[in-house]
Amino acid sequence: MKYLNQLIMGFSTLLPWSLLFWQLSTIWEINEQYSHGFIVPVIMIYLILKIPSLPVHDPTQNGSSKIDFYFVLGTLLILFLFPIWIIRSANPDWRLLNVVFFLTVLLFSFLCIYMDGGWEKTKHFFFPLLFFAVAIPWPLSTDLKLAQWLQTKVSSTIVDCLLLMEHKAILQGTVIDVGVFGKIGVDQACSGINGLQASMVVSLFFGAYYGLPVIHRVFLFLSGFVVALLMNLARAFTMSFIKVKGRGELLDSPVLSIGKWQAPNLHDLAGLIETIFILICILLISKIFTIGTIVSPISEKENNWNNLLIRSPLGLSLVTVIILVAAVISSEVHYAYKEKDMVNMPEIKVNLDEKDLLIEKQEIPRQVVAQLHFKEASSKQWQDKFRTIPHPYGLEPKINPNDQYWQAFQASWDSGGACTAVLSTHSPESCLPLTGLSQIAPLPGKNPLLIPIKVNEQEILFEAYEFSKNLRKLFVFRCFWPKKLMPNQPNLFPRGGYNFSGRIASAIEGRRNVGGTMLAIALANVDSQKKALSKLQNLANRRISFVY
Repeated sequence: MKYLNQLIMGFSTLLPWSLLFWQLSTIWEINEQYSHGFIVPVIMIYLILKIPSLPVHDPTQNGSSKIDFYFVLGTLLILFLFPIWIIRSANPDWRLLNVVFFLTVLLFSFLCIYMDGGWEKTKHFFFPLLFFAVAIPWPLSTDLKLAQWLQTKVSSTIVDCLLLMEHKAILQGTVIDVGVFGKIGVDQACSGINGLQASMVVSLFFGAYYGLPVIHRVFLFLSGFVVALLMNLARAFTMSFIKVKGRGELLDSPVLSIGKWQAPNLHDLAGLIETIFILICILLISKIFTIGTIVSPISEKENNWNNLLIRSPLGLSLVTVIILVAAVISSEVHYAYKEKDMVNMPEIKVNLDEKDLLIEKQEIPRQVVAQLHFKEASSKQWQDKFRTIPHPYGLEPKINPNDQYWQAFQASWDSGGACTAVLSTHSPESCLPLTGLSQIAPLPGKNPLLIPIKVNEQEILFEAYEFSKNLRKLFVFRCFWPKKLMPNQPNLFPRGGYNFSGRIASAIEGRRNVGGTMLAIALANVDSQKKALSKLQNLANRRISFVY
């Protein structure tokens, strides 16, 4: 019976954290910026194991009234996780929910630790448990603004350096035009935000590993930020300098290949080298901070596995397990019941097989692949052959950038993933201005116009955007076509309802990701939205179809 009680206590402690890991693993997987989240729990457990042995506190010594209070407080915290778990199924990308989820699990854990060993034990668990906060995604608006601000600063600094070295460089948004050698895009990965995230994890860990005083840990943390920014700037400038020297093909070519095996290309290898140098620099700085201080690395301490067993009262442990298991089951039953009347929809597809078109397959940027995490995707650019321009060396003709041409990006997702999560962060208004385009419509803060387009007598709603650059216009139309829809329900893009009330309503109504396809179509060099819409409908009549 003793071992059974311990098993229940251990499971009740592990279960809330397991559900939190499950929720956060979605964004850890789809967002490279937070991919370090998978290692954070391992570090947290390591830090907990190094906590010295402490006397076990018998909660019954506090009196029955205090035990009742702890039981009620712990039950309320666990009950709060019940609606959180149901809401997260419809909103896996809701970062505010992640914060609330984490704080609830954290408070419940501290309560159980306090009941097990009092304040003396609780204070030793503060840093290991709070360390997990580095794996919690930042608020989306803050995240995007910081990344875009860093992109702007990095790209402008690179241009200044190139000009000082007497190289031609023109900044267009966050894209650097280096003349005949092409353009250099400073995307989110090159902004340095990934390095900042890594430096936070490493500097906090080394501060704890060497047992540095608090003030030293603060300076180590700030030093890590500076190192990450400088390393990223050096990496981005090196890549740009290689491009300027006419060796841009090296960036995307494997450094080494043996048979079918290929080493990473120079661009990816530079990112790996940057991360390694950040790690080494922060390690050296942390070693410098140990000079003149009495430190004892935690590696010299023995592992205390008993720290992983929090002896909360058996009644609270049973309530915890019952409520959380019921939450998981209820959530699945709730959404399955709401989805039973949904209709399976045919797959949407763009057909480009006519001989009168010049079609160019576009490479999907690495950052887009990492950000969208789709099952499959394609990007193509095409133009009527009579609009193309001849190749200067007599090869295949080229697309004329000064005449009307199209581009389509199509990506699909399976059900149950983070389809709505990734699409909410990847939109024309957040991406295209970084390439030097100015947004005309919709106005800032306004939702895009919804345009109904008929495909085989089926009406599809497209969002409409308008951009301009150098007196030329670019119209972007995009839709999301889900795998399942309620009868007579329009195919609204996942961005709809991304406010507090909309997210709660999506959970109540049982609307979670059922998978689907995003289709984004861009039309360049058309002078009015009326003409663009007419051509879009003509395109839909000829080249967009359903696959049953």
